[in-house]
Amino acid sequence: MSERTLAGFAASPGQAAGPAVVLAGGEHAAAEVPAAARQAELAQARRAFEAAAADVVRIAERLRTEGRLPEAEIVETGALMAADPTLDREVSRLVLVEGRPAADAIRVAAEGAAAQLAALPDPVLAERADDVRSLGRRAAAHAVGGGRARGGGVLVADGLGPADVADLLGLPMVVGLGDAVLDIADGEPVVVDGDGGRLVRHPAAERTAAAEHDSQRRAGARARARAESHLPSRTRDGRLISVLVNAASAAEVSEGLQQGAEGVGLLRTELSFLDARAWPTASQHVRFLEPLLSQLGGRVATVRLLDFGGDKTPPFLAAAHERGIELMLAAPEALEAQLEAVVEAGQATRLRILVPMVTGLEQVLAVRQALRRVAVAGRAPALGAMIETPEAARRARELVRALDFISLGTNDLTQLALGLDRERSGASPVTHPTVLRLIDSACRAGNAAGIPVEVCGEAASDPVVIPLLVGLGANELSVGAARVGEVRELVRELDTAACRMQVEEALLDQAAHAGREGG
Repeated sequence: MSERTLAGFAASPGQAAGPAVVLAGGEHAAAEVPAAARQAELAQARRAFEAAAADVVRIAERLRTEGRLPEAEIVETGALMAADPTLDREVSRLVLVEGRPAADAIRVAAEGAAAQLAALPDPVLAERADDVRSLGRRAAAHAVGGGRARGGGVLVADGLGPADVADLLGLPMVVGLGDAVLDIADGEPVVVDGDGGRLVRHPAAERTAAAEHDSQRRAGARARARAESHLPSRTRDGRLISVLVNAASAAEVSEGLQQGAEGVGLLRTELSFLDARAWPTASQHVRFLEPLLSQLGGRVATVRLLDFGGDKTPPFLAAAHERGIELMLAAPEALEAQLEAVVEAGQATRLRILVPMVTGLEQVLAVRQALRRVAVAGRAPALGAMIETPEAARRARELVRALDFISLGTNDLTQLALGLDRERSGASPVTHPTVLRLIDSACRAGNAAGIPVEVCGEAASDPVVIPLLVGLGANELSVGAARVGEVRELVRELDTAACRMQVEEALLDQAAHAGREGG
């Protein structure tokens, strides 16, 4: 059978290969339990709920031991649902009246309770739907004689609760794959690419081998990075280059910090809301942010505002054509809700707010004004802009006058500058003359203004491109969690003067090449 690739979004880095372990959440046809055996079947269902609750408590205890108290509290509330009398009554009815087997009754009852929660107007209660589904899956697994052993498999599910996510820390993960992922059969061979945001069904032998090799290589690099996490990321001539982590999950924050990251350089906030039916509320934002930002006390926390649009468009924005900050400025209440939540959740961090897809100064000024309205005691966090459009790069000198830092998004910048689609832009060289000149322009503007210049696209972890970025004046590199250690190690091998010379040679070579083409 030929390969089939499903495109989604990277949620935790790395690659993995193995049989799919499908966590089904819906109703399954099963033989009716004889009347004489139904009381015993109900007892089995109740024991399964107790075992699932014990699983969740153990996960919460582990998180608390690691100092991740907000995440532990969120996870722990899932255990309370196992004792919910309404859920118990429905399971009892399904077993005693309809004769459902324990696992089937648990799944049906949990899905029904989750659907009722999801329909509630209170967003805080509606968010508990995934918790109930998660608990139901765990209990159903215990009811059929096992926990949630995954021995080498790749989990496939239509949703995960907080306990599931915490249980999967450090493993490659992709989200937003669409309904097609639910067609995957249990045991079907797959490869998950947590760097590229893809899942490949029926992968070729070469792809599976490459994923397994990558997994082994990353394990070695990870161990080395953790052992060297205390070493500073300074060039050989003493220049400090801050290495930060890109993250969209608590797992990525945790892994990046363990590899020596000095904080978060890009916190993607939109990936958790791709299925949203409306703009997220402040409480929803806080619930997402707290488990991530609670790990960053005293460290840099760069939170990007919702970057909806393009291939990251939730259902309620299906008719919109704008992207990033333009969408949020058209919904000022949504903008202030997120700003308010970020300020609240990030009080213990060195908080920075990042504005996506900036094209003009007026956008930055509008966000600055909104930020002042929600700032605590008049102390507004640092404000930065993503330089990811050619227009923003060309207007960088104007923009930096109203900014505290800039962040270069090289993926979109390359795509837009060269007119490529998203798939091709990820693999295209940012050393193309057009792109390199735009990066040079932005770096010069940031350096002249004396503000941090961060690079957070794929180029920030490319060993060929990093010396050029350092030579151009970038002083922060924000990379995927799995690459933090490798980038820190590479920085320690660089010399600033040599990097600058490499930039000059690259620009000269490009000018000569352009001249030959023109002649």
